Amino acid sequence: MSTNGHGTLTPAHLAMFSHLGITAELLNQARIERVTDREAREKYGIVGYGDMSGIVFPYMEPMTGHRWTGRVRRDNPEMQDGKAKRKYVTAYGDHHHFFFPPGCGELLADASVDLIFVEAEQSVLALTAWSIRTGRKILPVGLGGCWGWRGRIGRVESPNGERVDEVGPIADLRWANNGRKTYVLLDANASTNPKVRQARAALVRQLRKQGADVVVPELPLVEGVNGPDDFIGERGDEAMLQILEGAESGSAILNDVALFIRRFVILSSAQVTAVTLWCAHTYAYLIAIWTAYLAITSAEKRCAKSRLLETVGYLVSSPWATADITAAALFRGIEKKRPTLLLDEQDAAKNGDKEKFENLRAVLNAGAHYKGRVTRCVGKGSEQDVKDFTAFCPKAIAGIGWLADTVADRSIPIRMKRKLVSEKVERLHERTVEPIAAPLRKRLSDWIRQQLPALKDAEPDIPEQLNDRQQDGAECLLAIADAAGGDWPEKARKALIELYTGDASEDQSLPTLLLADIRDIFDRLQSAMALSSAELIEELKKIEHGIWAEYHQEKPIGTRALSKLLGGFGIGPQGVRRGEKTPKGYRKESFIEAWERYVPLSPLPHPQHAPQANVYAGETHISDPQHEWFVADEKSEESPMFMRGVADVADKSGSRGTQAQEEDMEGVI
Repeated sequence: MSTNGHGTLTPAHLAMFSHLGITAELLNQARIERVTDREAREKYGIVGYGDMSGIVFPYMEPMTGHRWTGRVRRDNPEMQDGKAKRKYVTAYGDHHHFFFPPGCGELLADASVDLIFVEAEQSVLALTAWSIRTGRKILPVGLGGCWGWRGRIGRVESPNGERVDEVGPIADLRWANNGRKTYVLLDANASTNPKVRQARAALVRQLRKQGADVVVPELPLVEGVNGPDDFIGERGDEAMLQILEGAESGSAILNDVALFIRRFVILSSAQVTAVTLWCAHTYAYLIAIWTAYLAITSAEKRCAKSRLLETVGYLVSSPWATADITAAALFRGIEKKRPTLLLDEQDAAKNGDKEKFENLRAVLNAGAHYKGRVTRCVGKGSEQDVKDFTAFCPKAIAGIGWLADTVADRSIPIRMKRKLVSEKVERLHERTVEPIAAPLRKRLSDWIRQQLPALKDAEPDIPEQLNDRQQDGAECLLAIADAAGGDWPEKARKALIELYTGDASEDQSLPTLLLADIRDIFDRLQSAMALSSAELIEELKKIEHGIWAEYHQEKPIGTRALSKLLGGFGIGPQGVRRGEKTPKGYRKESFIEAWERYVPLSPLPHPQHAPQANVYAGETHISDPQHEWFVADEKSEESPMFMRGVADVADKSGSRGTQAQEEDMEGVI
């Protein structure tokens, strides 16, 4: 059957197109034809060795229909190691363009029409025919390969003075911008081929830079399916609709999770956004490099910290809730259960056994990175051996006061407040909440599973306002926000900037808060070049927030605690001349470097991380999501002698007395 008067498609070709849902009329409109070797060379400018006969896909300017070039899918490409070489060929020197369906000018100019970027021309035609049959208004666009969106865009001068090609996004990509919904639907091997995943990740980053609202659906790995055209031919129209609608649901699912949280807890918009993304992250953390903790703290009791833990417990993967646990039980539980740890009442832990608290804190310090391990002796007597236990899992830690600095540094601060009488939330009854939470939890888990290949290669743009540690924790959350699309990429970045750099973050570190307060004191006392310890404490007691006036057991901070908090910055007491006396005190010049490093008045932007291979650890090893509540085993067979070999243990000095230790730990979870 002749399709355009210039060539013929064989019955086998027509049957193949028909199986994909592509009609003869659409083939005619797209000017698809079969060419001989001679026609390919003379009409389309194809050069090179071998037989160039095959099906030609004309690339046409979408507004005018003028033919730019053509790409030939060869009937008999050369084979090497069982794979076809140069299966598709184009004329040498042709400027690169996308493959647009025929007569699409109006759709392309209409920003309300969704774009769907696919790799091959057949996929464009199959989706065009599918849209006609289903009445869905979309515009498929063919890249001509996973890297087809990049090409030679000009000439530039190299460092050695030579004129070389400049490679970048080609002009046709410009249509995906300004919030336009754009699907990136590459072939099914995008989930298994690292090169294709890399190309897709780079394309998604470029589209988001242009302002497109990007959605990344996944084709399933099933026999006989490579591209969207095969999927339509094998699975049908309804299955393709489910692929696209499922991809759209990321933003909607996160919105529903956020709405669920708001039903039971009073939180700010930034807090809800961060907690929602963290809940989603619990289903993907096993492929992550870093996991950010949630630091759920408040100044007083009855601020809904436990209620927030209970609420997220209905949403996260494998929740493990406990309020009292030893370090040994903790790392053994993490090793066995791979849970999401919901650790409550940590203000009580600081007032308990100090060695138990320090060992627990050491496990928390180690567990934010996927390589975080604690080492213990196991076995009995002569059969003892050394074993590494993983400490890595998502953790939400709640308590009154402030987290220890090393733990706070790994956490997103969620500072809770007691709700007003006018603020209303629903009661959290398991018998009524679980039936609502279960389907939402499954939707969240299923969506994250679909996104895992994209998340593994994600390199999200990270706000420069965050420091290095904060950027580590933010990466995995921002990758999820970007995958969800909608307004989540923008509001996720705003939320993390607000939480990491706002008032809540300042509450997390007593030493840095002390530094900032001392700077304010010296700024107010402009003529003072030094203050005795007693004078400095008197000034600290005047500060409105009252922390230093009621530092320990409602008594002011003492000289020993003051020295301890400042000692970490290399600042120590010195002799200060006061008439004939020389009491111990602090010179303004001793603080200058610490102020610039830790509490700068105008924080300098932190440089973006160097490009990484991906945000996540290399190997995917996620098991099926479980939602079983585990109870912590509080017993430990380990003696204190085996509790020393933990990475990142805080330095402890045996020279301090009990009173000094209590004073130093006061106000620290």
